[in-house]
Amino acid sequence: MKSIVFEGDSWQIYEELRAKNKIIHKNLCKILKEMQKNDPSQGIGKPELLKYDLSGFWSRRLSQKDRLIYKFDENSIYIFAIGGHYE
Repeated sequence: MKSIVFEGDSWQIYEELRAKNKIIHKNLCKILKEMQKNDPSQGIGKPELLKYDLSGFWSRRLSQKDRLIYKFDENSIYIFAIGGHYE
């Protein structure tokens, strides 16, 4: 099982989301659990390899406008952003 590493202020955003929007927080938790157990480049949330300035990062949908931006290697998943479209 891969470790999850919250980069920058992503942990604070995770905690704020828990209080502000329980539906999106629940979707996020579901996606994180799935990524830990399976291939982070596949699954729910329509994983997409990003281009241009964000080349090498992946995105998954949490809602119509909210995204999870992350990278991964064989041991860990690195969370860089949670929320509005590529904030």
